[in-house]
Amino acid sequence: MEINEIRVLKKYEFHHGAITRQTVSNINSVFGIQVATNATVALWFKKFHSGDFDLSNEPLGRHKIQVHNDVLKATVEVNSRKSARELSLMYNVSKQTILTHLAQIGKVKKLDKWIPHKLTDAQKEEAFLSRNKAEPFLNQIVTCYE
Repeated sequence: MEINEIRVLKKYEFHHGAITRQTVSNINSVFGIQVATNATVALWFKKFHSGDFDLSNEPLGRHKIQVHNDVLKATVEVNSRKSARELSLMYNVSKQTILTHLAQIGKVKKLDKWIPHKLTDAQKEEAFLSRNKAEPFLNQIVTCYE
């Protein structure tokens, strides 16, 4: 079944006054698989209600980038303890978008902070020692039997 043929069926059901669920049920009962979904039928019915009965695809294009990696990197460097959820609310994008951009700039979440994915030896040592200052743990390490 071609996609254009399914659109013709949606248009037919719309002209007969069917509701979204009824249309989905009618189409899927004939073809035995989930050819139509509530979401797509609702979108097409909305288009038909506006008077547009053209069945061709409208080019979707790519969304404009709403988060620039440089800006996100600067934000994370100022406050590396912000969560991906907080960042997503801050930039008004999805959490997955934030995670994708953080991966692009090489940041990963470790110990509740965004840090570079690859650390130099000096950065590892600094992180290790600064963690010990915040929560002393080195004195708990047993190096020999007492």
